Amino acid sequence: MRMKFYCVVICFLGVLFSSPHLHAHQVPSVELEFIQEEKQWCLLGEMDIAYMLPETRNIPGGPPLSRAAVMKSSPEEFARIRKETEVTLRKLLRFTFAGKDIPWRVEFPDFQKTPFGLPPEDGDVALITTRLIFDPAAGGGELRAHWSGEQETELIILIEEGDNPKITSTLPGGTVLLLNVAQSAEAPPPARQPETGGWMLSGFHHVLPTGFDHILFILGMFLLVPKWKSLLEQSLLFTLAHSLTLALSVYGFANVSMNFVNIMVAVSIAWIGVENLLIRTISKQRYILVFAFGLIHGLGFASGLRDKLSGIPQSKLIMPLIGFNVGVELAQITVIIAAFILLLPMQQWKNEVRTYGSLFVAVCGFAWVIQRVFFV
Repeated sequence: MRMKFYCVVICFLGVLFSSPHLHAHQVPSVELEFIQEEKQWCLLGEMDIAYMLPETRNIPGGPPLSRAAVMKSSPEEFARIRKETEVTLRKLLRFTFAGKDIPWRVEFPDFQKTPFGLPPEDGDVALITTRLIFDPAAGGGELRAHWSGEQETELIILIEEGDNPKITSTLPGGTVLLLNVAQSAEAPPPARQPETGGWMLSGFHHVLPTGFDHILFILGMFLLVPKWKSLLEQSLLFTLAHSLTLALSVYGFANVSMNFVNIMVAVSIAWIGVENLLIRTISKQRYILVFAFGLIHGLGFASGLRDKLSGIPQSKLIMPLIGFNVGVELAQITVIIAAFILLLPMQQWKNEVRTYGSLFVAVCGFAWVIQRVFFV
């Protein structure tokens, strides 16, 4: 018993002090808005400075830089930040028109403001406003952005098309069609973009591989009764619940403090881990609990999704929301399949796996509650 106690304490402290990125981490993506003007084409966005700098961008799950701290930088350091941001973007992005590379330049509007200031951000994350500018090319053809990010990083672009803006995204190695210019004087055909495909990928990657708290909640569901029927029922119920609050939040009907939401997400993980240690069968109470915690997790999803959808009219939000939620559900099923595969060679220790796995889930949940209440 003493050895078990020490293991729990070590696990608890390790999660508490070594995982700050679970509530604050870099944004490993580039999000831009494409604006077509008469004299220039432009992509505008706010870059995570930590993701742009070579000394911080390659740290998996690395924390962002503090806006307050970066604002105190010297002029020389700001010059370096601007230079490294442009260098990084040129490594990640390439643009072609009619199949040929086209030149582009970078501007930093923040430094043109009086008084100077980086974009405000609720989480004290250091961002820098960046504008990528092209001179319109002669003739007809397709303007495309080619993305070369690392691993699962995304390029997300809002494309203004009059009253019908669209958001599209791609993973490394992919391209985004920004504009289709007709050869003749006829009106150019609209750039056709998938309305849900990119959002399915976004929802999937919101859980895998870095959505640790969400993954642990799904594993907590799995460990009570690892049977497909009950797990699919719980997973679908959980998705229904978080889809509801995600939609309410994105449409502006549910505004809850994100600090409170993050704490309650941790509480949900601790609760489900403890409940697994106290019961061994599925009951109606379990389904109610999963639905209730799904409502909370939906508010957590909304914090990362709301900004990406901010430029889309409310009448156009339904397809991105559907795509995102389908992606989350597919990720949840992937986690469950992986858990079944890992459990197969350990059937003779099935009860021990359930017990110690649930204990680990509970300890992580309690550690995150303390971390998010006292150490944020």
